[in-house]
Amino acid sequence: MRRETIPRQLLRLPQLLILGLVYLLVRAASKAPSIVESFYSQKLYPIIRNAVSAVTRVVPFCLAELIAAIVAAAIVIVLIVRVIKLILIRKKALVRLISLVITVALTAAYLVFAFYVMWGFNLFRTPIDEKLDLPEREYTAEELYSVCVDLAENASRLREQVETDADGVFTWDLASMKESVRRAYAEFGSSRPSFKADVPPVKEAASSKFLSACGISGMYIFLTEEPLINTDEPFLYIPMNAAHETAHYVGYAREEEANFLAFLVCADSSDPELAYSGYMHALAHCGSALASSDADLYARLREYYSEGMLKDLANYSEHYRKYSDTEIWNTANDLNDNYLKLNKQEKGVLSYLEDTALILRYYDSRRFFNQ
Repeated sequence: MRRETIPRQLLRLPQLLILGLVYLLVRAASKAPSIVESFYSQKLYPIIRNAVSAVTRVVPFCLAELIAAIVAAAIVIVLIVRVIKLILIRKKALVRLISLVITVALTAAYLVFAFYVMWGFNLFRTPIDEKLDLPEREYTAEELYSVCVDLAENASRLREQVETDADGVFTWDLASMKESVRRAYAEFGSSRPSFKADVPPVKEAASSKFLSACGISGMYIFLTEEPLINTDEPFLYIPMNAAHETAHYVGYAREEEANFLAFLVCADSSDPELAYSGYMHALAHCGSALASSDADLYARLREYYSEGMLKDLANYSEHYRKYSDTEIWNTANDLNDNYLKLNKQEKGVLSYLEDTALILRYYDSRRFFNQ
């Protein structure tokens, strides 16, 4: 067995040059969305996604959570053992410390590389508004109000068709919801080839209560190509969240685009439960924008909320009231904010609300304001 020395450990450092390669590729990708779209998003990414998903989709639980638990336990054990050795066995202590630091750095570097190769380059694909040829202009508060009214009227109509629990709150069978999302994406992609994908059913997070504490409704695990949802929260937005995480699977990495695509898929669905969740989510975001721009118009908008809609919203707010503004909530929010900003989503967590502009432009493309 070769003797470990500091020079041998330092010989591992050139591997960190992979971060330089990632930097150059990201810079190039950000300047060439059409190339990213045609070469990566439409060709390479589907091959990677489908190959990994062919394995992970047959597992009924989230494989990523299991792997994460095993890796976390292994890391803790290895760190404890190495620290003990550093304390008790002084011989080669410096070599072991350098080896540990380099190993951590290399692991992080290769994870960054894997992130972009397996999914992250989708951040730089042709924007969804260009693919759908959406008009671009400034919209007035009155135009936003009229869109909000349409969203509210659709939500109110659909609310009368959905299932409710003993308390009169919207609910739905999870198995039916998963199949509905898959079917909705198949139907949506059948007439829109660039959005076509054989999507897997979303998976329920075993750590859903922890996700609620962090204010997280779902996530997409790029290493295992698994869309994951938080089933601890009220059902109001769970179908929409499932559609959102599935949009990431399809290859729309930017949060506002995933929200917008999910809304289109939900609104286009023949299942009232899925459509209701999509309209309510869009109404929440567009309504928030309206409240910020014109409080009087927002007050008028609330008149269009049915009793059932108000009950669902109150139930959702009550669930998260016990979690909001806690240490874990704020920390998770800050981490997500920084992650999004690092990945060219300059508004951080506010990117989730940027779908409002896309929804307005979509309505405009349908000549809604000319009616």
